[in-house]
Amino acid sequence: MECFLYDNCNHKDCNAPVCLRRYKLEYLYNASLLSGQQRKHLVLKIDEDGTDFEEFTKLASIAQNIDTFVSEGQNLFLHSSVCGNGKSSWAIRMIEAYLNRIWPQADLSCKALFISVPRFLLALKEGISSHNTYAEYIKENIMTADLVVWDDIAAKVGTEFELNHLLSLIEGRTSAGKSNIYTSNLNANEIKVALGDRVASRVCNLSIDIELHGKDKRNLGSQGGNK
Repeated sequence: MECFLYDNCNHKDCNAPVCLRRYKLEYLYNASLLSGQQRKHLVLKIDEDGTDFEEFTKLASIAQNIDTFVSEGQNLFLHSSVCGNGKSSWAIRMIEAYLNRIWPQADLSCKALFISVPRFLLALKEGISSHNTYAEYIKENIMTADLVVWDDIAAKVGTEFELNHLLSLIEGRTSAGKSNIYTSNLNANEIKVALGDRVASRVCNLSIDIELHGKDKRNLGSQGGNK
């Protein structure tokens, strides 16, 4: 079986009965709700003309110091009006960096969580009338996870019930000094219109703001396109 650790491991234990690093990281990745496809390591590329060089440098610095970012309860608002230029890929890279940093001392629990906000809002609605495993898992782990990625926030305008629930969870994490990463195709003013002042205040005003301007790179496919 191909090892998903890629270049983050010297693979010396691949033929051993048990590779502790792989065992623990596989658990932590599963607990994060990242799919197998999302775990595939992508080369994050800037455009040939150098667009987003400064932004990618800032993001690389955050990833390199992700343990400090998380321990200090910092937040990141990563946005762009262009789809497919690296927002989600960078958010996933932050989870990858964090799990690879903490795995030796981490217990087997949910340390990082990747939430597709549109899917979560839909799951909340479905959970009103029946049990929804996705929504329940998030609610069980969201307040204890060290790092939460809120992917594609404001892509779907929720009902008052959904927005209040979203606000409650974000408010709870920020009040507890927990780290959050938000990705969106909307800027701060558009977030305010879509989600209201209270959610926008916590997402935008309490976060490092990085806007990407590069082109859609999804057509690069297996060559390492951003998303």
